[in-house]
Amino acid sequence: MKIKLLILGIVITLFSGCGKSQQEVMQIGQEHLLNEKYDFALKSFQIVFEKHPHDSLVDSAGYQIVRIYLDYLNDYDNGYKTLNSLVNNYPDSDYGIRSREEIRQFPNWLFTTAETKRNAKDINGSIKTLDYLVNKFPSHEIASKAQYLIGDIYMNDQRNFDLAIDSYRKIINDFSGSKQEPHAQFMIGYIYANVLDDSENARVEYNSFLQKYPDHELTPSVKFELDFIGKDINDIPQLKHITS
Repeated sequence: MKIKLLILGIVITLFSGCGKSQQEVMQIGQEHLLNEKYDFALKSFQIVFEKHPHDSLVDSAGYQIVRIYLDYLNDYDNGYKTLNSLVNNYPDSDYGIRSREEIRQFPNWLFTTAETKRNAKDINGSIKTLDYLVNKFPSHEIASKAQYLIGDIYMNDQRNFDLAIDSYRKIINDFSGSKQEPHAQFMIGYIYANVLDDSENARVEYNSFLQKYPDHELTPSVKFELDFIGKDINDIPQLKHITS
């Protein structure tokens, strides 16, 4: 039933655009937007953007499409494509210039959006946004940070330790040399040692850390962990006071 209503609404929107000025079509789009009817608003703005490329409102319509895709529909791919279309076709317009800067900042915007979603407890939305960032912009300097955040979310928010390990492992395999690489290696060892109680794999991962990053700031922590893997807290002099 909802699908039929949606189709009917879009058809009405398309026909309502016939015979109206582009300014009137834009106003219809704004009304749909205020009423949170994002699909209808999108169709209204697309009428101007796609069918009237020489109209004075076309770049404004295009930017409204961008914001609907990015802010309401979480459709990052189409939002990014529309930004590029504005830059390519209307490079000197106000929205063309704005779009060029937003393209430059797009990976950072995605990362911030993912953090916002995480803070709002939209964990799946946060992971999807980070996955898109990593896959779309793997060479960007923030990609390794995004991949690390995926691991952190799986570990601390979802408590899915197998996926956390896989996510940290991806940093080692795909982002070698990044700032996050040693930390990812450490976290894999930490999960095995302190969460999964898998001493054998913990030793393998921690020893791998020492071989690859002997001078890293986490090296003392790794050595400490290796010295006391599998031991009861009462058998660790440095920690015995905690239970006394």
